Amino acid sequence: MLACSGIAVLAAQIKTYTPPQTAKPGEDWTKRIEGILPPGVESRAEATARIASYKPDPVKHPVPRTPWDGKPDFSGVYWPDAIVSRPPVPLESLYRPEAREYRERGGAAAGLIDWRGIDTPNYHCWPPSPVEGSMGGTVQLVSAPGYLLLLNEGGNNFRIIPIVGESGRQPSPSRKPSFQGSSVGHWEGDTLVVDVTNFNGKPWLGNAQPPNRLPQTSSDALHVVERWSRPDATIFEYQVVVEDAKMLTAPWTGSTARRGILPYDSVQESLCFLDPELDARHREYAAEQTKKRGTR
Repeated sequence: MLACSGIAVLAAQIKTYTPPQTAKPGEDWTKRIEGILPPGVESRAEATARIASYKPDPVKHPVPRTPWDGKPDFSGVYWPDAIVSRPPVPLESLYRPEAREYRERGGAAAGLIDWRGIDTPNYHCWPPSPVEGSMGGTVQLVSAPGYLLLLNEGGNNFRIIPIVGESGRQPSPSRKPSFQGSSVGHWEGDTLVVDVTNFNGKPWLGNAQPPNRLPQTSSDALHVVERWSRPDATIFEYQVVVEDAKMLTAPWTGSTARRGILPYDSVQESLCFLDPELDARHREYAAEQTKKRGTR
């Protein structure tokens, strides 16, 4: 009898589980997440707002410096990103009219990605956009003598950026073109300037927004100049200037983005892989949509 009573009391204390509800059209999904976070845990929206409004204080939080050259030490794990200044003009406004047909086909992703659906290059495990420094989610930076290493938790991508003593030096032309290009950095004061060339022409610079914006494609002429700085010990800031003579009519200056440091010593494993069954269904769907458009 006592055992039965105990079970009855325990059953009465168990709360009925209610699955999280999906956000309605136009609803801010982050508010749903905030509602299920443990007390005291900062949501992404809160963290982004805090980092965006933060005023750097190098006196209170002195910039750490490397013992080998006295330059800013970027080492740390950072999340999330926040925009602190917007581009002077939209990237879309600089696309060449003659590139429209190429963009209509999805650029170098033609036959692989049906951008008019829900698809993006991320679906195929391509690295994040070069405009974002190929950074997605949480990243770890490691300053080392002659190098800056970027370890990207999302998809386990990485970049190795050699730092040379003079500006204008280019990567070896024998290196194979790639999604993230070939980087060479040099210091201008306390700012690390990284010159990136040798792209394979496949990355999108920004996602499509059907039906009003085509994929913001790139070409093998893509050239990115990154500027990395560390205003104080708690953040780093990042900005790019993008050139692509085959796609754009003029260089484009991107946003200034900022990331806040986290109290961790390493990023975690976060794999990206294609589900063969899902990929096959997606290819069938893309082929059907292409066929429909061809008969209109």
